[in-house]
Amino acid sequence: MKIFSRILNTLLAIGILCTLIAAVGSAIAKEPVLLTVIRSNSMHPVWERGDMVIIKNLKENDTVQNGDIVFFKTEKGSLADKGWIAHRVVDGNADKGFITKGDANKTTDQQDGSGLIEREWIAGRAVTIGETPIVIPKIGYLSLWVEEYQSSPYTLPGIAVVLAIIIGIGELTSGQKKSRKKNNGMELQLIYIVAGLTIYVIMGATMLASGQKINLVYEVSNQSNGVLMGSAVGILKVGDEVSQPLAELNNGGFFKLIGTITTDDKQISVSHTNLLLAPGQNIETTFTVNAEKPGMYESSIQVGLFYPFLPSSFIYFLAQKSYWLALAVVSIVPGLPLIIYPIIDGKMRRRMMKLLGKKKRKIKSILTF
Repeated sequence: MKIFSRILNTLLAIGILCTLIAAVGSAIAKEPVLLTVIRSNSMHPVWERGDMVIIKNLKENDTVQNGDIVFFKTEKGSLADKGWIAHRVVDGNADKGFITKGDANKTTDQQDGSGLIEREWIAGRAVTIGETPIVIPKIGYLSLWVEEYQSSPYTLPGIAVVLAIIIGIGELTSGQKKSRKKNNGMELQLIYIVAGLTIYVIMGATMLASGQKINLVYEVSNQSNGVLMGSAVGILKVGDEVSQPLAELNNGGFFKLIGTITTDDKQISVSHTNLLLAPGQNIETTFTVNAEKPGMYESSIQVGLFYPFLPSSFIYFLAQKSYWLALAVVSIVPGLPLIIYPIIDGKMRRRMMKLLGKKKRKIKSILTF
């Protein structure tokens, strides 16, 4: 029974770890990273819905060959609204575009109304041993289940709170003296620390997924304004002022959220910088470019949504320094009590220091030997 319990706990830990890697990596890169969950059966029997696949992210100069199973996101055609897709390359090249097909589909994506897949739309390909992709069966169902409830910004934090409650109950039920004496290792301390870090990662991933980074390319000229390829603003003449929509901030939960909008470009101003969003509230934001200094500019505007774990003025202060700093600090707040508890609790601290001392002496004896 103990062996079965350990195997079950190990599998559960692997599942949570894989889910966190997939969620956090994808949220940061805005594309599948390292691991990705399969959402359909279009590649059966290579893999099925709920499987998790190891992928290799491709650089611009990496080649794509016929037979590769690639992960792509189209910008036009019948697949434009399907998100990230994993299909096999059956023909084409990087210059003209690729023809793709799900192994379980009777026709290619292009026959179904999608245009050729451009090379820059392909983010990665499945890692294989020989010709067989590396697949972790069914372990991605946890991630799929979470995705079904992502419309509420409180789903993942709710899971984190439940996790903390479960750990707390486990500590209370295992608080008997006998079990405490038997537990002379660092297992309990590690449980607290890992639980706190898990909550930290979940909170950070949730807030990161709701944030946006808007890249803005524009030019300021002394002579005239005009159109600039790939730019929403274009070429502005010194003295011009252009305002455009930026982002819609919405709060679909039950509690207030804190929104911040920051940029390092002094020629860009925004309609809102630090705001509170009440439950169910939507706010349309805009930005304005005041053309003052000639030159070519590649700027960014960072939009963030944060849980109100800290005062809004302090969160905005951190966001002005760095969005990532604000994200890290706000995310750590709910998990911090669990992380520091083994240090605050006298018994745990003494036990941990005693064990660390033993480890240190053991390592020292090995090195001196």
